[in-house]
Amino acid sequence: MSMFVISVLVITVVFSVLAVKKESVTVFEDGIKIKDTLFPLAISNDTIISISLLDRMPRVVARSNGVNFGAVLKGRCRIKRDEFEGSEKATVYQRERNGKTIEIKTVNGSVFINRGDDFQTEELYNEMKLTIKILKDNELDYTAKRPRNHRNTIAVTLLVIALACIPVFMVDYENTVTVNNDMIEIKGDYAMNIPVSEIDTVILVEQLPSIKLRTNGISTRKVNIGNFKMSDGNKCRLYVNNEVPMFVEIKCQQTTDNGQQTLIFINRKTVEETKTLYEEIYDLKFKK
Repeated sequence: MSMFVISVLVITVVFSVLAVKKESVTVFEDGIKIKDTLFPLAISNDTIISISLLDRMPRVVARSNGVNFGAVLKGRCRIKRDEFEGSEKATVYQRERNGKTIEIKTVNGSVFINRGDDFQTEELYNEMKLTIKILKDNELDYTAKRPRNHRNTIAVTLLVIALACIPVFMVDYENTVTVNNDMIEIKGDYAMNIPVSEIDTVILVEQLPSIKLRTNGISTRKVNIGNFKMSDGNKCRLYVNNEVPMFVEIKCQQTTDNGQQTLIFINRKTVEETKTLYEEIYDLKFKK
């Protein structure tokens, strides 16, 4: 499996877990705190106009910044209460499509919450009604701006990047090399077949040429696989374990765009296995 595919899978799993994870809602006399990895929110009571219990969530017509995973919908959306009215901005923490929903109407727009079943949603609604002090209209802060949670966004971004990089350091990249009657088959990342008839020279070396940069490949502390450019400007293909100080150098008759012969370096997990590979290729080419 390629590094790209693994990275995509890791990111997908991370966001799926974060999306499904249930947010916690804490109710205070002076407001509400919603603790969520992706969309945390603090609502001060001087911004709350009303709190009501709806039979169901209004229809969501667009998602501007949020996640939708199964029945779970979180983040900023646009909702429509009536087909004949325009849409309005809202923040949604929905865990059930058709269940009862709490609407917290604030000076910054409405926040909708349901908890996955009607009993839990009603229980939370009753707690809000009993605990939160709803202020009079002239006591509300209509100049209050919606709080932004840059720190949480940065943390999630760094987490995703870190997890996406796990395959680079954790996956044991290894190509399999098979020598048969007329072909050397290299399977795995950057797979290729080398016809024995195309081989010009094959030698055993203890050191790679100086590598300037990776043009298209994989580089970790342990391996270099793919296409590289050497310090002299010429290109080469590497399938090497950096911890093994022995390499099979294969020079093919086929040339690159600049007229250079195709140069390939391969080794195995040990010096002994690398020597054995060299002998197999040499015997096949020159001792038939």
